[in-house]
Amino acid sequence: MQEISKENILILCLQNSARSQMAEGFLKHYGSKWYQVYSAGFDPAPVNPLAVTAMAEVGVDISGQVSKSVREYLGKLSFGHVIVVCKKAEEQCPVIFPSALNILAWPFDDPAACQGSEEECLQEFRRVRNEIELQVIRWLAERCEQTEKKRVLFLCTHNSARSQMAESLMNTMLGDLYEAHSAGIEPGKLNPYVVRAMAELDLAISGNRAKSVDEFSGQEFDYVVTVCDKAGEACPYFPGAKTRLHQAFADPSQFTGTDEEIMEQVRQVRDQIRRWLVQTFPC
Repeated sequence: MQEISKENILILCLQNSARSQMAEGFLKHYGSKWYQVYSAGFDPAPVNPLAVTAMAEVGVDISGQVSKSVREYLGKLSFGHVIVVCKKAEEQCPVIFPSALNILAWPFDDPAACQGSEEECLQEFRRVRNEIELQVIRWLAERCEQTEKKRVLFLCTHNSARSQMAESLMNTMLGDLYEAHSAGIEPGKLNPYVVRAMAELDLAISGNRAKSVDEFSGQEFDYVVTVCDKAGEACPYFPGAKTRLHQAFADPSQFTGTDEEIMEQVRQVRDQIRRWLVQTFPC
């Protein structure tokens, strides 16, 4: 069998210590089937340990990555895409890589500029990490070859948390490929912690309402996905559903603790759903 030729991608920032390292990690994690990914800097510095920690929290190991100078690649590799993730590197990129087929600008804030405590700075790295991951996912989805959107229905018991997050995340990250909806077996009220957790990603769902699965009766879906065990057991038969999937996630309504402790648990479920969507749904 002939091996698929992979496109070379180079990610640039000033020091190749944080943003470009995280972007390299996510592109390898999600796109290694299609791309050979590299990163470099104009003034390289050691990889920031907080970047390593933040990435490890979401299951992406960049501890073996090292900071590299852009000179290592000049005249040695051709790149289909050069992606610049900081403003200073963007100013120099066209001069350094005039032969690059595509130069993309993805400017992100520099988390290493944080002046707070270690925990405050780690939170800033998490924020930028999430922005980078979302940008990588969207870009990969845009490059998928699919002519017609597939319809997806997410189901849980009350349509108050998990299925709402899944609907919003899919429509945001993979909206070029999928049209997502959500409903509940016994619809309730939107979980306020979920609303806050999604707002942290600039996703507003406060205007959403919990819907009954009966509202979608008779409609056709390419996928019907149950995201809690009760919905999996009680899921009605959808004769128009081509594929039925089940993946249970923890129920945010059952979380206990302080306000921040509950929020952190909801964030974990949110991020688990986000990564499961990207890993599960094909182009």
